[in-house]
Amino acid sequence: MAFISPIFANISSGIDKYKWKTAFAYPQNNNDSQPLNFPEALPWIKEKSIYMALNELKSLEFNPKDISYLKNMGVNLPFKSGKEAVDYIAKQNIRILYEPTSEIGVHAQYDFYKNLIIINQKYKNTDDFPVILAIAEAILHETGHAKDNDAYSSIQEELDFLGMNAIAHRAFLKKYGDLFSDAKEPIIKDGVRLYAKLFFDPDPNKMALVNRISEKYGDLPSGDNVHPPGELARKIKKQTNISTGNCNAL
Repeated sequence: MAFISPIFANISSGIDKYKWKTAFAYPQNNNDSQPLNFPEALPWIKEKSIYMALNELKSLEFNPKDISYLKNMGVNLPFKSGKEAVDYIAKQNIRILYEPTSEIGVHAQYDFYKNLIIINQKYKNTDDFPVILAIAEAILHETGHAKDNDAYSSIQEELDFLGMNAIAHRAFLKKYGDLFSDAKEPIIKDGVRLYAKLFFDPDPNKMALVNRISEKYGDLPSGDNVHPPGELARKIKKQTNISTGNCNAL
């Protein structure tokens, strides 16, 4: 069975009940750069929403102060802009498709053996602009897993990529305003918006983030060769071991 890395798992069991709203139209001139020439660069794209998500990601610039903030937390970013991620997708011929995910509540995942980013088919044919921005963030995260070029993950790896999602979300907020404030869609409510809040929580101990990552990824090793564990990753692993009664080494 091919290894699949599930990301942005939705804790709600009611995902089947969601129907994507069409309250937001596409903004006029919503990119500062020219649209990608996808027929040449990524000829496999068939879905308008994936086209839009990649184009939004291509023009996304992260705030240098946000990058420094994460670095001080021990979070290391695989990409310093959305364009770097999109260029990597094109260079490595990574495909992005709407397909069933490994679990019903998973929003997006990367299949290492197929070099494929899977977006939950629940989002197919969406024309809800905030959801498309959230899909762009999910693609960004999964491209980080693709860049690792292995079939494994760790707490530090998830911190690196979820932190990247947090500053991407903040960049979209700065660019478009808070289109996400009333969103009830799981990919936003329990995914991209949540992690932006958790990483930039004023709590110096980041306990809400520690508890969330421990709950979702605490069974993973604290780090790996590509992502050596930092203080926060070790803290999360220790928290997991305490809560489960596991006395194994971190």
